[in-house]
Amino acid sequence: MAAFRIAVVISFSLFCLTCNLFETREPEEPSQTSFNYVPATVPSIVLSNLQNAIAQKSIENYISNFSDSAVTNRRFTFMGSPEASVQYPNIRSWSYTDEREYFQNLIANAIANGFSSLLLTATDSSITADEANYDFDYIFTFEHTDPGFPTNTARGHLQFIMATDQSGIWTIYQWSDSKTTEDITWSSFKGKFGN
Repeated sequence: MAAFRIAVVISFSLFCLTCNLFETREPEEPSQTSFNYVPATVPSIVLSNLQNAIAQKSIENYISNFSDSAVTNRRFTFMGSPEASVQYPNIRSWSYTDEREYFQNLIANAIANGFSSLLLTATDSSITADEANYDFDYIFTFEHTDPGFPTNTARGHLQFIMATDQSGIWTIYQWSDSKTTEDITWSSFKGKFGN
């Protein structure tokens, strides 16, 4: 009986050695895309985080770039382009909650694996210890499925005003948008996909 047990143990050991049971293997690919969010300890990080959140369609990373009056002493405001404000009256009194809902709705209407990006071209900036003012020409692209809104691209000029919160993290508390070409502005995306 003891010889039988020894034979079984030796057979099992040889089996384990030949089937590479104890060798390390390559790690599996993650099931989710990684999100590149960095705490915005300087104003330029807000811009990178915003661009990454749009490209990766991440609502939490997107909304983290804006001042939440529940956390900061500044209320987020958005001033839409005049022509979009006429077409979409809902953007005339825009809030942090509206910003979140708009981006959630936009993501819900995204084409599977569709392209989304924000290209910023700086035109002016001024930065102090606790406030930053950036002016950009932009191209915002977001491929979506809504047939009632036939474009995927907006162009215009925007201004971001940022400040730090109590923990020293920078966020956008004021955003204004204006038209520079015949294309629609980002305000139209907000009007269409906002509530």
